Amino acid sequence: MSRKLLRSLVLFSVAMSPLAAQADEAAAQYQKGLQFMQMGKLDDAQAALEEALKLRGNYAAAELTLGNVLRKKKQCDKAIPHYEAAIKLQPDDHFAHGNLGFCYATAGKDADGIRMLVHATELAPNEVQWRSSLGALYRRAKQFDKALPHLEKAVQLDPNNPDALRNYAVALRQAKNLDKAAEVTRQAIRLLPNDSNLRFDLGVIYRVQGKTSEAIAAYRDAVKMDDKNAEAWYDLGVLLAQDRQKQEAVDAFNKYIDLVGNKAGTQVEGVRQQIKGLGGTAH
Repeated sequence: MSRKLLRSLVLFSVAMSPLAAQADEAAAQYQKGLQFMQMGKLDDAQAALEEALKLRGNYAAAELTLGNVLRKKKQCDKAIPHYEAAIKLQPDDHFAHGNLGFCYATAGKDADGIRMLVHATELAPNEVQWRSSLGALYRRAKQFDKALPHLEKAVQLDPNNPDALRNYAVALRQAKNLDKAAEVTRQAIRLLPNDSNLRFDLGVIYRVQGKTSEAIAAYRDAVKMDDKNAEAWYDLGVLLAQDRQKQEAVDAFNKYIDLVGNKAGTQVEGVRQQIKGLGGTAH
């Protein structure tokens, strides 16, 4: 080998070594970020991942993971650009599309959320979380014909997923398929027997069906499992009043008042009038 060629190789090696070291340090910071995230140390994870991105541009894994950290911190507005960057670098990453869809929806951009989640389900058709989230967004848009197939598919893929079951049941109820909604809700309750919200959901279905005694029992279970479930106390009061159980209705309504106070958007004054009509004294 000529001296000139040898000198060129040495110079190339020396020039590349700082870049290689920087890349190694970026990878080390990325691993630290992952470890911190798994430990629940989200601020430390964010700092490490931001450092990894300073050291190395076009780092798709770091962009995605930083987006996940910010999402866990309930900072979806800050997570969105990182998910978008990850998608530019790895267009077929279903995690980036799905999480970006979730953050768009959280930010009130449902159309963009649906678009991203549709792509996520195309990339990973058997991923339950994308099916369930997409179905929930279609349900929120009252597009039940599009919501129900995705929610049903999510339940088929994971019949022991209570979140998927609840999403499916709520869509069925809103689509007026009440018998099926009750069946799916009871299936979720078998998985989470102490979940107050599921008991409340079942009470709502029974109330709409006109099954007053079953609805009252479900609402009683809901408040027994969580005595701060204001919606359940309110609905329980309404049904007890209709069932002429006046004192218990007054007690339920007063519990509702105690929980919500005079918050905007509550129906406290109307509840106080109902208590008065029942011959009771409002809090």
